[in-house]
Parts: sequence; C-alpha cells; structure tokens
Amino acid sequence: MKKILVIVFIIVSSFSFAQANKNWKLKTALSFAPGLLTEKTYSLQLQGYLGFVQDKIEWRGEAFYFLNQYGDRPRFSMNHQIYTGAFYHFTDKAFQPYLGFQPGIAISQSSEYGTLNTETNAIEYKIAANPVGSVATGFDFYGEKLFFLFVETRYIFGKHKADTYPVYLDEWRFSFGLGLYF
Repeated sequence: MKKILVIVFIIVSSFSFAQANKNWKLKTALSFAPGLLTEKTYSLQLQGYLGFVQDKIEWRGEAFYFLNQYGDRPRFSMNHQIYTGAFYHFTDKAFQPYLGFQPGIAISQSSEYGTLNTETNAIEYKIAANPVGSVATGFDFYGEKLFFLFVETRYIFGKHKADTYPVYLDEWRFSFGLGLYF
C-alpha cells in the first residue's frame, strides 16, 4: 500500500508541476529493463517513467517493478525501485543523447540472508527500504508526432540493509523502446 501511495504522490506532484509550467513537454514510456549483476546473475524489471522536458533539461520520475532474477546467484526475491532526478540533453534536435543522475529508494527483500525467528524456528527475510542512486545515459530519437524511440543504460548503486548482512544492489541495467511525448 505504501508503494502505491508513493507512486500516486509522484504522479500528482508531476502533473501539478506541469500545470504550473505550461511550456514543459510531457514524456512517458514503458519498457522491460534487463540487468546484469555479478556472478552470472541477471534481473528483469518493468520500467515506467514520466518526464518533463524544457529546452535541454528533463525532470523525470521513474519506477522499476521487479519481475525476477536468474543465474548462478539470485540475491533478491523483491527489488522494486523508484527514482526522481534531472537529465541533460546535449542537443535539441531529433536525435538527443543525454546524461542524468537520479537518487531513489529500493524496496527490497534478500533471498540469500535471513534471520532465525527463535519463537517459530523459521528463517525470516525482512523487507527494507534503502536509498539508491543511478547514473544514466542514452539517447532519444523523436519522430514527427507523439512518438519517440529511446535506448538507455544505467548503473545503480546501493545496499540492501535489513537485520542481516548487507547485500549490494549494484547493477547495470538496459532499456529501450517507444515512448509518447506531447
């Protein structure tokens, strides 16, 4: 429920910002975002974002919904993330390479490290909210109307800290697809 409230807050804040600044353009996109972790481990996330662009500056709110991890050492059974931050577009032409930074929050649950509940003798895996950061780069290619193509890579850094050993959230993540702008 808390995740839904945070997402609703971000969306309402974004639309309020857009109404106060009429000359900003709205961008939105949805895609799958595969990621690479260490030790031959891969993740799959569903990525969605809402951004506002004026001149060469973009302000973007972004959410990643954890689908699964595969490979030799899957570390998490949950790793949802939300971000907000600024991006700089190097041109204002149809082809726009960009670079940005986004601080955020990860709602994560380790599948590796748990604690023993002495009353039930069961291992419990705590869900924790942890700060994360992301440096992203990519490009947008704008069409004549409404649609744009994007390709993006990002490095995510942070630690899952519950009541056990901290687990790194570090990951290279890739995404591409079509988005809408108006």
